[in-house]
Amino acid sequence: MYLTTFIIVSIAPAHADVVYPVLIESRSDNSQGAVRVTKDYIVNLEESSVLGENLFFTDTRNGEATHELMDTTSLRNSVYENSEQAASFTITKTPTGIEMEGYLNFTHGIKPLRINDRSGRIPHKIFPLPKLEGETDLDLPVDKHLNESPEPRADAELPDVWRPEMYIMIDSSINEYLRGIKRLQVLYIVRLMNIVNAIFKTVKKPKINLQLVGIYRSQTKQDEPFIVEEDGFIDAYKTLDAFAIFTRSTSFARHADFYFLLAGRRLGKRNQQGKLSSTILGSANSGQVCVRGQNVGIGVEVPLLYTTFTNIAHEIGHLLGSTHDGNPPLFKGHPGAVSCKPPPSHIMSITPGPPFTFSNCSEKEMEYILKLRGKECWMTHSYYDFFNVTKEVAGSKITPEKFCQRINPEQHVSAEGGNCSITCIRKRNTFKRYPAPFGYPCGDGKRCWFGTCEDITNKTQSDICAG
Repeated sequence: MYLTTFIIVSIAPAHADVVYPVLIESRSDNSQGAVRVTKDYIVNLEESSVLGENLFFTDTRNGEATHELMDTTSLRNSVYENSEQAASFTITKTPTGIEMEGYLNFTHGIKPLRINDRSGRIPHKIFPLPKLEGETDLDLPVDKHLNESPEPRADAELPDVWRPEMYIMIDSSINEYLRGIKRLQVLYIVRLMNIVNAIFKTVKKPKINLQLVGIYRSQTKQDEPFIVEEDGFIDAYKTLDAFAIFTRSTSFARHADFYFLLAGRRLGKRNQQGKLSSTILGSANSGQVCVRGQNVGIGVEVPLLYTTFTNIAHEIGHLLGSTHDGNPPLFKGHPGAVSCKPPPSHIMSITPGPPFTFSNCSEKEMEYILKLRGKECWMTHSYYDFFNVTKEVAGSKITPEKFCQRINPEQHVSAEGGNCSITCIRKRNTFKRYPAPFGYPCGDGKRCWFGTCEDITNKTQSDICAG
């Protein structure tokens, strides 16, 4: 609240809601720099917290899926966040200045104005984030097998930080709205999930920091067989079931703890007369994180309206174990949230709102589900960890075949290695060459390091790893 007021007051003497952001370059290797939004309002730049070293981009067209392993370095130089102010935005450098677009906080956004300005700088508009009308989601019946789950160990030692790994799917409508441009879509998703993650980073025990491991794009309606569309709406209940089946039977580029579908069309649920009506904004299987074939959610996302991040956080909250504030436990042993009936409003209220945090009940519910799922769920299986830089891993666990199979399982035919590069041979006699992973043997006792063959004895982790 204070930040919002400060922004409005600081720009009032000039042009009301028009500002001219300026990039302040950093002189330190430990800083990303900052943006001066107004004379008195400066936002320090931080790298995106949802991005790891690599990101898979899965593209589907005419029933054929391809997987690309993206280096996130360039992405991290374009999309930023600020944890303290809950900001997430992209920065594009132009000959006349920077274009800044995204979220200044949970209540206000910023975007460039496509107009000429005599100052030679790029004018931007600060605007209050709108709100979509509709119920957040529908209360789904809890699967019977949840009641059969063993009680979590009371002495289970949780990690300090839980990084639930997510694969974000975008439907053909979002693909079309963002003009089918892959980089534009990736930056948009990272910016969106940064602001969603800012909500989860308010959780105290354990700390939660979402990790984006893959983006899955459907280019046409024929590429999204899991979407059930009737009477001009996506049937949320049927689509969620079909989406769950799809994730169970599909070979993704890598494992994820949950899969979330962003739909650029209206979701609907059936009323008492059996007709679909657009009254909901999302749906998810509660407590099903890390349960293969059930760990799915869906949410409405209208690009460039900046409206749905609270609803997306709400649905992911369900996946991680939270029920609606005020509701009873999901199953025997689950804490439930009866003692947290609104007001005040939180993210897991029926209508999420400020202060954009989880209630104490929600935090206890997520902690319970994390203990229930166990160590396999809270371990991070990132690409970086998979190709860990140890001689043991480099010598015995990484092969050209495994590397290429991991990157593009649908198109993989064979693989070849040499000169610190790996060539993946694909269907239809096509191929793609990648730098060999760090630590890959290249002869004479040397290893590949940033694409060159070097002696990396002092650069790798110890061969004797603590398990």
